[in-house]
Amino acid sequence: MLIPDDDLVTGVEQVCVVVKDLDATISEYVERAGIGPWAVYTYDAPDLQNTKVRGQPVPYGMRLALAWTGSWMWEVIEPIHGPSIYQEFLDEKGEGMHHVLVRHGCSSLKDVIAEFSKRGCPPAMEGSFKGTNFAYIETEGPLRMTLEVVQRPSHEGYARPEPDYWYPAPPDCSPL
Repeated sequence: MLIPDDDLVTGVEQVCVVVKDLDATISEYVERAGIGPWAVYTYDAPDLQNTKVRGQPVPYGMRLALAWTGSWMWEVIEPIHGPSIYQEFLDEKGEGMHHVLVRHGCSSLKDVIAEFSKRGCPPAMEGSFKGTNFAYIETEGPLRMTLEVVQRPSHEGYARPEPDYWYPAPPDCSPL
């Protein structure tokens, strides 16, 4: 039985670009578009766990930066090692828009992955960072873009982990 369509994708939370040089890119976003400040993270072992590419366990790592404009999140990712869909994208298409993070109404990430798989869109890449599980759904063919889904810890008081650093400087009031 399929999950009702109105419970599968319920909203858009973020847009992401994949780049070769994260620091240069976020500097351009600040200077040219006024988007920032950026929380910069390194996602790598041991904090990055359960990494898979197309169902196969594969170690990979990346640097990423997040910024907010209102309720909209911007993300920039630079792959740093290992095979990943980010590196595939850079190799095949160059830098650019990579994925959209969507909200879902499913009770678990496992359920939303199973539902997309039933609809012919299995996970392309998965992982877990400090309790937040994520998956990229293989939707680039039929939807002309990749979708990301996440499941953050549901306990009260959850906050995003502190970034490695802020660029150009920490915000007056943290969006995390």
